Amino acid sequence: MHSLDTFRPLLKALVLSLSPPHASRAPGAPLSASQLHSLLAHLADADFTSNVAHHALLGAALTALRLSGLDAQPETLALASEVFLARSIGVHVPPPPPQQADEEAVYTGTLDLVGTGGDGQDTFNVSTTAAIVAAGVPGVRVCKHGARASSSTSGSADLLMALSIPLPQLQPALLAPLLSSLDFVFLFATLYHPSLGPLAPIRRALGFPTLFNVLGPLINPARPQRCVLGVHSPALGQTFAEALRRRGTQRAWVVCGKEGLDEISCEGETDLWELKDGQIRHRLISPASFGLSSHPLSHVCSYSASENAAIVLRMLSSAEASLPSAPLSAPEELGEAERGGRDLPPIPKGARLRALADYTLLQAAALLHVAGHGKTLPESVELARTSMRSGAARTALEAFRHTSQEAVAAEENKVKAQEEQEEEQRSRREEDLKKEREGDEFYYAPGRTRDMAVGTE
Repeated sequence: MHSLDTFRPLLKALVLSLSPPHASRAPGAPLSASQLHSLLAHLADADFTSNVAHHALLGAALTALRLSGLDAQPETLALASEVFLARSIGVHVPPPPPQQADEEAVYTGTLDLVGTGGDGQDTFNVSTTAAIVAAGVPGVRVCKHGARASSSTSGSADLLMALSIPLPQLQPALLAPLLSSLDFVFLFATLYHPSLGPLAPIRRALGFPTLFNVLGPLINPARPQRCVLGVHSPALGQTFAEALRRRGTQRAWVVCGKEGLDEISCEGETDLWELKDGQIRHRLISPASFGLSSHPLSHVCSYSASENAAIVLRMLSSAEASLPSAPLSAPEELGEAERGGRDLPPIPKGARLRALADYTLLQAAALLHVAGHGKTLPESVELARTSMRSGAARTALEAFRHTSQEAVAAEENKVKAQEEQEEEQRSRREEDLKKEREGDEFYYAPGRTRDMAVGTE
């Protein structure tokens, strides 16, 4: 049971461990692993954090974690991810059928492609689009975790909602039965992490980044063993790679574009920290490493969520082979087949579709390579390109759309039927009571009068 009495000693120890500004005293001992775990457990307890009387001390704890630098340590990130995952609504993705004895062993678990955000670049929704593209490759299953935009024009959830996927209504209990039949799914973070909700007003009031600004990529409830994770600062690269290693992640790429981009840069070099076989190695990669052309970052800017959705649908088709390199001279409407029944605006004037497609291919190829699909990066690019042009990526997207819509509609119909049944039962009880009163010659209930309404002495 967490209370102020259990939290205050932990906060005091954390604050006293900070170096004093004027050397008036020696800093105290750093928090032990058990103290840090207990502190994080308090932060993950929604019953404790939802109490407004605790908010001042919680804000102090987040501030002290920031000042101490603990919130950027691999040990803290790994520990925090486990603590908050334990409080999340778990997701079990059933394993695929066992491979035949003569088949080459490949990774068949779930994948994620995610960034910390906070890079200030406001680029196109490339990680979500690339995740869909990767899911179109046979044998690949992507369980992406994300939320709505906090500082950018369009977040991952915003894009998918514009693509007619009912994320806010797709409760975990509804999605669970669908996981075994889908190659691409999206876990809407708001629905899976009830422990984070009460902390939101505290974080807003503080007004500076805290532990939770970077924790999101590490708390996917599906716990994928392979991922590509983007960070907005190279200072976080080794930290995140080490946090993933400590957590037991099998293989991962942690990337940071030289522009401070939490994706692989389409313009120049990208720092890469590769976790493989328990070892972390750093190197530089660029679009040329994938056999792709470079594009200025300004060519892959984001539009509104619905405009980005229109761009995605254009790219996930055979049209990818002939996308223009020049900016569109006028808005382009999608064809009826491209829209798939969606009400979307035209692709905006000035959009550079070839740059956006290559930007997507970069990220999708990286995820496929981490998954073991493609021995070289150019081979992984060709797998991603085939997924786009063949319609396989679009099929993965539409399967998620239709099954989620059907699940939500079935649940709404179920709730409506229950409400109608309850109303029918209530009406039946009232009718039975009325008949009972009418048939009882000794029943007496005076009619409502003004005196009865106001009471009598």
